[in-house]
Amino acid sequence: MAVVGEKASGIVNFIYKTLLGALMTPLTMGLYMMCVRRALGAPISFSTAFSYFNRTGPALTGALLVMLLTYLGVAALIIPGIYLAVGYHLSIQLICDQELPAWQAMETSRKAIHHKWWSVLGLTIVVALLTGISALLLFIPLIWTVPWSFMVSGVLYRRIFFAVAPGAQTVSPASVMPAGPPPA
Repeated sequence: MAVVGEKASGIVNFIYKTLLGALMTPLTMGLYMMCVRRALGAPISFSTAFSYFNRTGPALTGALLVMLLTYLGVAALIIPGIYLAVGYHLSIQLICDQELPAWQAMETSRKAIHHKWWSVLGLTIVVALLTGISALLLFIPLIWTVPWSFMVSGVLYRRIFFAVAPGAQTVSPASVMPAGPPPA
């Protein structure tokens, strides 16, 4: 027999974790963008991690919408939630890099990933497994795997949204062409 207090604490715990995850967005978006800039061959500095705070509003909106739609998709039939979680993977990078509004960034991410969805799902599973395994080893390897997972996301962003000139080792501003819609 379930006690009302237990169900309420589970719901409160779920809401708390959702809000905490959304509030971490301003901190993680700077890290994501440092990795995006590194993947693009652009210079980065310590201040790069804090230079995207002006996009906090759209990023929080996007993070909450992604979580809400993913949870609704999981509640519906699980598979739509997985599809949306993978499809919206690059939303925060688009909000910061191309200064798109939250919904437009989410849809741009989903449409761009849609054609490579299985590859991105496989990459996400591999990164999650390696990061999870590293957490089992007294959390010490997370020193390497967490930054690596951010960098994987930066390289994924570059490969999906930017074309590199043939033979180029790094991406220079002259050789980079946005593959998505132009920023609004």
